[in-house]
Amino acid sequence: MMMIKKMSVLATAVLLQAASSVSHGQEKLNFEDHIRPIFRDKCFSCHNTNKKSSDLDLSSYTSLMQGGASGAVIEAGDPGSSYLYMLMSHESEPFMPPNADRLPDATLEIVSKWIAAGAPETASSKVKLPKKQAMNLSVDVAAGVRPEGPPPLPDVLNLAPVVYTNSTTAVSAIATSPWAKLIAVAGQKQVILYHSETMQPLGVLPFPEGQARVLKFSRNGALLLAGGGHGASKGLAVVWNVGTGERMMEVGDELDEVLAADISADQTLVALGGPQKIVRVYSTTTKELVYEINKHTDWIYSLEFSPDSVLLATADRNGGLHVWESHTGRDYLTLNGHTASVNSVSWRIDGNVLASGSEDGTIKLWEMENGGNIKSWGAHGGGVLSIEYCRDLRIVSSGRDKVAKLWDANGGAIRGFEAFTDLALQVSHCDETDRVIAGDWTGEIRVWNAADGTRIGQLSTNPPPLEQRLAEARELLAPANEALTVVAAARQTAAENLKVQQEKMATAAKLLADAEKKVADQKLLIAAKTQQVADLTTMQQSAQQLMQGLEKAIPELRLAADKAAGASSMMQSDDQLKKLAETLQAQVIAKTVALQATQTTLAEAMGNLSKANSELVTAQQDLAANEKLVVDSRAAAEKEAAAVQPLQQALAESETKVAASQSELTRVNGLVLKWQNYLALRDELEAVEVARKERDAQQLKALEVRSMVEELTEAVATNEQAAEKAKAMMVEAEALMKAKQAEIEAVSAKLEDQKKQITQRENAGPMVRAALEQAKAALAVLGDDAEIKSSVDGLAAVVERQQSEIVAGKEQVAAMTQTSSALQGELQSAARTLTEAEQQMTTAVKMVEQLKSESVPLLQQVAHEESALKAVEESLKQAEAIVENRREQLRPQLQLSSL
Repeated sequence: MMMIKKMSVLATAVLLQAASSVSHGQEKLNFEDHIRPIFRDKCFSCHNTNKKSSDLDLSSYTSLMQGGASGAVIEAGDPGSSYLYMLMSHESEPFMPPNADRLPDATLEIVSKWIAAGAPETASSKVKLPKKQAMNLSVDVAAGVRPEGPPPLPDVLNLAPVVYTNSTTAVSAIATSPWAKLIAVAGQKQVILYHSETMQPLGVLPFPEGQARVLKFSRNGALLLAGGGHGASKGLAVVWNVGTGERMMEVGDELDEVLAADISADQTLVALGGPQKIVRVYSTTTKELVYEINKHTDWIYSLEFSPDSVLLATADRNGGLHVWESHTGRDYLTLNGHTASVNSVSWRIDGNVLASGSEDGTIKLWEMENGGNIKSWGAHGGGVLSIEYCRDLRIVSSGRDKVAKLWDANGGAIRGFEAFTDLALQVSHCDETDRVIAGDWTGEIRVWNAADGTRIGQLSTNPPPLEQRLAEARELLAPANEALTVVAAARQTAAENLKVQQEKMATAAKLLADAEKKVADQKLLIAAKTQQVADLTTMQQSAQQLMQGLEKAIPELRLAADKAAGASSMMQSDDQLKKLAETLQAQVIAKTVALQATQTTLAEAMGNLSKANSELVTAQQDLAANEKLVVDSRAAAEKEAAAVQPLQQALAESETKVAASQSELTRVNGLVLKWQNYLALRDELEAVEVARKERDAQQLKALEVRSMVEELTEAVATNEQAAEKAKAMMVEAEALMKAKQAEIEAVSAKLEDQKKQITQRENAGPMVRAALEQAKAALAVLGDDAEIKSSVDGLAAVVERQQSEIVAGKEQVAAMTQTSSALQGELQSAARTLTEAEQQMTTAVKMVEQLKSESVPLLQQVAHEESALKAVEESLKQAEAIVENRREQLRPQLQLSSL
């Protein structure tokens, strides 16, 4: 009997398993069919529509996926990052369900597999794309120390406004980077980044959740946090990467907008608060709620982490001001002193002093050793609305008196800036440019030089659309071109006038040079003529002297020659005398010739001297005339040269005007190109977003098909296992049937033998009883015959034994008949088990064949979807490459505007 029961249980188990495998092959794990029943049994008592512990409702798929006070509790595709699963599996506290044992592994496995499969709502729902893992944003910090590397400024970001309206609203938040020339201002559904020196827009960060009520840069300037939302509806905090504009994370799911928020200096915590009167602090790594502070009795208006991440200051509308240990939430100090709402708090850069501004009109400074109030002064009549510590320990503030003010470290007034037309709601100070930025109720934002109070410019929370910016830039082109044309024509006229005058000056200069050359030539000529006159005079004098000498010497020489000749004639034998006489005669002739030549030379010299003297007089007369010409030419040249300078100045002025006009035209063309590029960038970023959505959608398709294939594969394996188990059960059932059949046959043989024996005894019984009666009769005749009596007793014993054996035999027959019937039942049960196992194996085999058949088109679809995924991923890469190329074009302009 036990064997029959065992076989029935085995058969039922196999049937259930086969049915389960078939079911799972057709229907995937989903919320409605598999998860909601678990939650109903274990969780609904605390997490339902009417009772939302930790603001979490698990009764519907929509409310579950919305999460609770700690944010999202399900990360589709990643059980390990799903807060709810971590609580259920006791991997994170508080353990759930509370005050109960951990849920069975089988139950947890169902929840885990459901999340891993994408957390679908129903069997027909598409699976969800797994979310990105939370990033580790933590950094090492040292209060007041400038981070290494270049200051964190935005790369080329989208400048297209999310919202543009005809009028502005009150300025809800302003923040300045601690280490970069960067300002963030809050607008409707957007945060705008400006360069604090050029005041040019650097990026628009979408905040579609509503209005940002608080903006805070991280202490290293790399991140920007915004807290806000929609009043009486939703509140959260968002963190962006300043450099890339990427939205890094969102935390919080408040039922009202966030009014106060900050990120710790080590970037591990985000704190937020608002009308719910609760400060909630989240981990930036897991986005889980770390702790809550419930001590405030009214709306939380301001909070801020200390520069070393050790403390957290929080303030409320009832004048409450508290300081907490930032990583534990333990109460550190309560600062009593303000008599009205504390609207703003700010830490000194060393973290040792906290400043607070209140509606009671005062700014108070608090030391952190014992919480003592070390300074207090009346700052703004009607109330202080915003304060901020500067890096150099000065303080800026604004208030209901419509004025922004600057104070020294001791609360001494440095200056008040020009009053707004309405309440001065927000104020901040850029430490890198020493500029004060403040905004009022009308939406006006002003920027002042802190050193002298000069207003430098204005910023807008409502920047115009890019098309409008481009149109405005294009409207400047015609006037700029016209202005350039006018000044260029003036420059041309000035250049031509200068050229004419320069030609006149050159002509006058040439005349002067010619005149001066003539004077110089005349002076050279006079010098030469003077020298010639001197030389000719010397020559004349020499010739006269020579002639006079010759005239005196020749007669004497002739007398000497005549006398020598006479003596020689008288002394003809004296050859020496004869030679002397001849020599003297020759000398007379030579000197006579020389005299004639000298006379000729003298006559020529006298003529030349007369001519030279005449030419010298003429040259001296010409020199006087040319010197007068030089004086006149110099005066003319100086006059013409003097006329050049104003013309050169006029040309220089026109060149300056042309350069200015050209610069303006270049600027305007640059603006046009800039806004054209930013318009293109906007469209290209939209194309990237479209491509990314297509990629995500295709990832969903591919993931869903792969999930279906995995489910089919798992179902095939399950059904194959079921077939193997059914086959094993068939073998066991067949063996059991053979064993039972053998037992039945053995019992049947014994039963037949027992029946034969009973029949034999029953047939022999009458004869034995008849023999007993005859023996009794013989004994009665013979009396006490011992032998006969012994026979009678023996026959009586035989009769009694036979009767007993017949009864026992019949009992054995009945028992064996019952055993045979039981064995027949067990045989029939084994046969049924065999039949059922054969059916189960047939069903499982058919299911395997069916599932494998179904997997063929799915595998083909997987290949198709993955191919399509590669295509859209390539499209996304191309779109991103286009964006990066556009950014490369814009970066030079961005760098120039940021200098």
